[in-house]
Amino acid sequence: ELSERAAPRCLIAGPRLKSMRSAPATRRTDILGVRLRPGVAFLLTGTSIDQLVGRREPLAAFLGDRADQLAASIAEAKSNSARFDVLESFLLERLPARQLDARVELTLRLMERSAGGAAVSKVAKQCGVSCRQLERVLRVWVGVTPKRLARIARFQSVLARAGKAPALEWTHVAAEQNYADQAHMIHEFSGFTGASPTRFRGLNSSGPHKSNCD
Repeated sequence: ELSERAAPRCLIAGPRLKSMRSAPATRRTDILGVRLRPGVAFLLTGTSIDQLVGRREPLAAFLGDRADQLAASIAEAKSNSARFDVLESFLLERLPARQLDARVELTLRLMERSAGGAAVSKVAKQCGVSCRQLERVLRVWVGVTPKRLARIARFQSVLARAGKAPALEWTHVAAEQNYADQAHMIHEFSGFTGASPTRFRGLNSSGPHKSNCD
């Protein structure tokens, strides 16, 4: 967070499982950040990500003095381009020798490819673990259960379609994405975005559509 009257604040935010609205700022604050792929936050902090779900915490709580050094370097940078260079160098310094757990990587790939349609039992079997073991692994690395991850992947697929098609028959979309019915899909959509599919399109029609949710 870059404020006109205060030093930069380095924060880390966990996964969000529902829509959020921010109160108007009393002074100008710019946000400069990097969205991390699922699993990368655990590599960065070494902290179980289920402790960060829906939360935003000071990065120094996890990385100590290194986070303070990052804030100082960002404060010295003279442009957003230079600040992004600082962030990139910081991440490259901490992440190059680290890899995602193979079970997490496979689960993410299967869920994304199937748009959340892959059965959790089959995913666990392909990973060589039980459903309960897979749930524990994902809570640590990603912060959510396999079922929740499947719901998010399915919703992301619907959201991507909403961003590409000029008009959608939501009944057909619900059937294609294996929702019980249109009402079920609208309930999920409202839970993730805070708006119905139709209202969400209107809210986002004035600018570039972002086909991902936090």
